[in-house]
Amino acid sequence: MNSAPSHSVALLQSVVRCGKVLTSPAQLAGYDADGLGYKSFRPDLVVLPGNAEELAAVIQLAPQLRMPVCMRGAGTSLSGGPVAAQGGLIVHTSQLRAVRKVDRAGLWCEVECGVTLNQLDEALAPHGVFYPPDPSSGPVCTIGGNVATNAGGAHCLRYGVTSNYVLGLEAVLLDGTVHRFGGPAGGRGPWQEDWKRLMIGSEGTLAAFTRFWLRLLPRPEKVWTFRATYPDLVSAERAIHALGLHPSSPVAIELMDPRCVAMVENSHMAVGLPKDCYLILTEIDGPPSLVDQRVPIVAEILRASGAQEVIFSDEDELRKKLWRARKVAGGLMGQLSADFVVQDAVIPRRALADVLQFVYDEADKAGIRVVNVFHAGDGNLHPNFLFDSRNPGELERVEHIGKRLMQRVVDVGGTLSGEHGIGNDKSSYMPMVFGEAATRLQMSIPRTFNPAHQLNPLKVFNERRFQA
Repeated sequence: MNSAPSHSVALLQSVVRCGKVLTSPAQLAGYDADGLGYKSFRPDLVVLPGNAEELAAVIQLAPQLRMPVCMRGAGTSLSGGPVAAQGGLIVHTSQLRAVRKVDRAGLWCEVECGVTLNQLDEALAPHGVFYPPDPSSGPVCTIGGNVATNAGGAHCLRYGVTSNYVLGLEAVLLDGTVHRFGGPAGGRGPWQEDWKRLMIGSEGTLAAFTRFWLRLLPRPEKVWTFRATYPDLVSAERAIHALGLHPSSPVAIELMDPRCVAMVENSHMAVGLPKDCYLILTEIDGPPSLVDQRVPIVAEILRASGAQEVIFSDEDELRKKLWRARKVAGGLMGQLSADFVVQDAVIPRRALADVLQFVYDEADKAGIRVVNVFHAGDGNLHPNFLFDSRNPGELERVEHIGKRLMQRVVDVGGTLSGEHGIGNDKSSYMPMVFGEAATRLQMSIPRTFNPAHQLNPLKVFNERRFQA
């Protein structure tokens, strides 16, 4: 890594007065990777703007800096998105954390890009409204990162993903101009430049986000959570299909395989489950008079599909305990393995058993541990491959499995990402989905906003490389 050019540091310090400019190796080390972990890229320098005005001033300096610029929120992403894959500058937006307005009557709010999901939920709770997207990293992940990757979460089965709730956004283009695309008026009046769909899921390749206007919903009056265990994948899959087709409309259907259950039960976070079971978590919500009548129906669906045990509750504390096994799984993997890759593919539910068995067979053949815990209701797979990149050949075997898995996903009619994004982890798989004409069309969009690919190069498409 080259040290940061002194003229670049001086330029940034001239516009960043409330924030900070980081240049020491110890400070930069914390920005080497995102949640993917094993792929590390050291930036040349990091800037933390103190407010939206400083963020816009930093982006306006980009042509003079003559180096790649990468936007970063909490760094919890799992696709190698907010990392300096080509070196250069990381702009860390953690100080833009204001919930500016909550309009209960209009069912919208205005928030800055560094607001975390849990922070937003706490601000909305007193108003009796909520923001539905709920990635598992909610305590730390930011709205900016969620919009950049179009994040989902357990409850997106019925409520939908981030793109369903972004009414508008404010973005800074590479020329330093600030634009508002959409807004609480839904693309009318002063919000008529409604290009937000281009920005959502753009993974930092088009512009820098400063704030968002988000659609809200009335907070559910009553929630019932169900936990059911199954002896095999066939019965668990039967339950998933039955729940998905029933008018009770579950808001979430999550599945943990026996390897994941055993991992939880062998830890200090054990909840008393049989270690050889498949676990399904599902939830219904709505007016009490409606959901209370549906409780015995949902319980019977779970039992009729072959459940060994069905537990359900509407009490908040017990509901949290029912969700506990699912919520702690991700953190435990980080404790049990030096490295792990969480893949993120979407398949039709009809292919669930077929693709899961493919994952087991490929991983076992390669001698790589794999644990499955995912959003089964909408077919969003999250196989976790546990390995140690220090052991010769293990990383290569994991990458080989990933490539074969993605080809299988495409073959059964699925797609490469449901919520984690493409980043630099899956950019080499894009030709599996997009032919030459479609790739050329997609590349024309970043070229319009970001002609030299200075913003987040080497992400989404391998061809996106910055040359000063």
